[in-house]
Amino acid sequence: MIITDRERCNDALNKVVNAYWVRCKRRLEEVDRRSLVLRCIRNNEAVIAEQDNWKRTRRAVVALHHDQRDVVLASQKAREEMDRTQISHRIMVEMAICTCPDDSGREAAQEDVDYLGAQILQMVATAQESDAMRAEAIPAWVQISLAGDIRLESDFSHLMRPYMLSHFEVSHRSDIKDYERHFTEPAHGTKTEEEAFGQAFVHAFLDEYGIAPARLAEVSTVLAEYAYHQHTDILVQSRSSLLDILSNAGFSEKEFNGLMQHFVLPNRPDWTSVHAPFRPKDWWLWRYRRHLSLMARPLVALNHEIVAYAPGFCEDSFRHVVMEAYSGAFDTEYFSSRSMKKYTGAVNGRSGLDFNKAVASRFDQLGWKVWTEIPMSQLHCPESEASGDIDVVAVKDGVVFLCECKDLSFARTITEVVDQLGRFRGNRGDDLWKHIRRFEWIQRNAAELRLVIGQQPKEIRSLLVTSKIVPMQHLETFSGAVTPIDSLPGYLQQLVN
Repeated sequence: MIITDRERCNDALNKVVNAYWVRCKRRLEEVDRRSLVLRCIRNNEAVIAEQDNWKRTRRAVVALHHDQRDVVLASQKAREEMDRTQISHRIMVEMAICTCPDDSGREAAQEDVDYLGAQILQMVATAQESDAMRAEAIPAWVQISLAGDIRLESDFSHLMRPYMLSHFEVSHRSDIKDYERHFTEPAHGTKTEEEAFGQAFVHAFLDEYGIAPARLAEVSTVLAEYAYHQHTDILVQSRSSLLDILSNAGFSEKEFNGLMQHFVLPNRPDWTSVHAPFRPKDWWLWRYRRHLSLMARPLVALNHEIVAYAPGFCEDSFRHVVMEAYSGAFDTEYFSSRSMKKYTGAVNGRSGLDFNKAVASRFDQLGWKVWTEIPMSQLHCPESEASGDIDVVAVKDGVVFLCECKDLSFARTITEVVDQLGRFRGNRGDDLWKHIRRFEWIQRNAAELRLVIGQQPKEIRSLLVTSKIVPMQHLETFSGAVTPIDSLPGYLQQLVN
């Protein structure tokens, strides 16, 4: 059977996702909760150690092989396998604490982990493909065989593979460059957290989480030291025992309550159902930056009283939450406190302006004359035809670049890639629409540019400059020019050649 109606295609894929969940649920209901969670946490720690080993030996591997392209592809393949293992194990924990029996069930075996991991990865892939089809990023075409096999006309790999490879190459080169830091004693700063992060962020974070960023880092240190003395890297403790450990280390009851409220992954009666303050998207396993993810909540509630955790992963998780919040990577709706929402909006506003300046500075270093944030009204443009500011205008030898500068987050999944592509189609109301209107008006009224650059332009070009590699670079149907800021020198050199 072949389905070509988009709504029916999505309905079919959603049913497949649900079927994978039913399979997972049946297996989870057979297995003891604690044994499966601990096995997953242990495996996750092993994968993290393996990833660290790859990073440490990256330069040595490159030095031992002549075919550098083959090294990159082999390294990326290994990284993808480790990422898939981590994702499936983290999601397995999230499912297990809501579905596995607490006081009965058989001991979890590796065969259970393998079976559940395969179902989870298929579930994630199908859900993301459904998102891509809903956003019209892939054709509405699903074939279902008599055996029940599902086939799509496109799985989006034509874009995802080169896009993800480009990102991996950046981190690959960075690991090679930073090789010496593995053998260098890290410098310990003397700044206070207010000096490092700014008073506004520290106060907002404390208001949101009930514990300050620096104190959260100290929690991971205390837990790691306790685990060291217990000769283990994974701990299972009662909340009261954890309270005693942290109280003895000088943490207040308020800080402990903040930790329990915001960094414990709670067990719920139904994995697919949430209640306030959580949102439905907080359990959607194909999404990142979720409240109900192990990455955001590394202390796992096995039941009302007992939690399990790996101190090393807690440190990674706490750092992730602090740095994502500090950089404004979370949506404002992710937070509940007014102060954290306000901080996020302000930091994202500043980062946009700062990125404009960074792009202008890069053009200036390359010998271009630049102007930033030029209002269209300065060019006598009617607001009804085009409005807003040109982020960066760069001129050299009569060639003019009108730049739209975007400080974007890394789109990790098909869903996030599709969302980002949808924002930059050039359609009415999206993130590129106003820039296109400005560019087209200036093309028709090129003489007005003399009011800014002081000369008649010979050629006018539009350019989208991004903070990092973006999927639009690998989309053949993307009509405009786009380059990451780090690739700007090479992009401009290609135009000369």
